[in-house]
Amino acid sequence: MIDTKARPLHAGQFAGFSIPVAARTALLFNSLAVTAVAIAALLPLAVVLYWTVTDASDLVRSIGLAPDILTEIGTLHRVGAALITVFTVLPLSWGLVRLRVCFIEFANGRPFAAKGVAGLRDFATGVTLAAIAKPVGFTLLVLALSWNAPPGMRQLAIQIDSDTLIMALFAATVASLGWAMEKAAFIAEENSQFV
Repeated sequence: MIDTKARPLHAGQFAGFSIPVAARTALLFNSLAVTAVAIAALLPLAVVLYWTVTDASDLVRSIGLAPDILTEIGTLHRVGAALITVFTVLPLSWGLVRLRVCFIEFANGRPFAAKGVAGLRDFATGVTLAAIAKPVGFTLLVLALSWNAPPGMRQLAIQIDSDTLIMALFAATVASLGWAMEKAAFIAEENSQFV
């Protein structure tokens, strides 16, 4: 039950004040912060590794190109495809790095701190940009890989799949939570001025 007669917490009056957080909960939030940064660093590296070591026939099949359009994937194709794909995951990596700030604020017992809310909002922005970049990146990828195809065989494709739509919905949900947290912090600040 919520105690409505308790003095509200806000940044101005209680600068540095935090609500108590159990050690296990703080450990969980700190672990999530480290995991978010680790995933942010590994995403671009995994994409480059994928384009470096995957067999050419598997790459062609995964993109959906016919084998006669792209008979071989050379080093230039692989480098170009890796760059395009890295640019599609960079917004998500940036969002995960910003999510780290939110988890650290949670671990320190400051769930409505401005830095934490900004980190959550930036994470939603990063996921949104990644959801937009995914179909654009796929189109550029197909164009780049089929550029040297014989006349009349160049491809232009757009891919919007359920993963992209779920990413966009997830980003909208997280942005809504960030908005609600920001408003809650503002209301707490406003209410504390009347006490």
